[in-house]
Amino acid sequence: MNQQIPKIDFVKKIKEIKKKKFVPALRIDNTGIGFTLETMLGIRENNYTKGDFIDTGIYNGILFELKSQRYQKHDPRTKKTKKNSHLISLVTQAPHWGLTNSELLKKYGYQDEKNRNRKNLYATISANKFIKSKYKSLTKMKIRREKDRLHLTVDNKKVAYVDLNRIFGKLKNLLVVRADSQYKKCSCKNSKLHDKGYHEYFYFNTPCIFTGFRKRKFYQSIDNGEVKYDLRMHKPMNKLTGNENYDTNHDHGTGFRVKFENISKFYDNVKTI
Repeated sequence: MNQQIPKIDFVKKIKEIKKKKFVPALRIDNTGIGFTLETMLGIRENNYTKGDFIDTGIYNGILFELKSQRYQKHDPRTKKTKKNSHLISLVTQAPHWGLTNSELLKKYGYQDEKNRNRKNLYATISANKFIKSKYKSLTKMKIRREKDRLHLTVDNKKVAYVDLNRIFGKLKNLLVVRADSQYKKCSCKNSKLHDKGYHEYFYFNTPCIFTGFRKRKFYQSIDNGEVKYDLRMHKPMNKLTGNENYDTNHDHGTGFRVKFENISKFYDNVKTI
């Protein structure tokens, strides 16, 4: 089935969204920011393999991958404003060779620390140092790049690799929209969007456009530990009881992640709108 990639004038639409200041989240929790932004831009939730939308404005014809991130988060219940220094997921890609995601989870996963009925495998893996973890299955993990292949190694033995040439399509032109997050007390009837009576609001005030991707510089960022490879998955360990209050099969997959301030190191052009 052909993918009908949306076409939008991003600069025009994001300027209209910025004028609205703080807008209510359309979904709760971590995915709320991305879902809210895409909905306001007129982009349906998708899993496109090439990118999220084609620009019809000043970047006419360019295919962009769209990412979003909470930057400053204010919660009146704690009376604190926190700055977000978390990694941004650039692209998700399971290994092309070797152990699959499910095999990695089976071999290196560990019992959920909250005693939930599931096995976890969450690890942020670098090329320049081993993971510090209380789980021995993770402490010998590293990534190692050899030309265009990124190997996942355990105790210096290769167990899987990603063909890096196959992820560059989504990295060619990148758009990251950072937002201030604020919680406000809310009495609306949609309690599914509430966190203990508070509703999250976003101000999408810092859109950054990255063009002119440089493969060599991206490789440098992998080699020096700035670009990480993340394992993010879990699955039930035993037969389900029906009383589980969590997402029992939640495979975010394996992906490349980086801090926002390091993205510009492998793009020639950066523009903040």
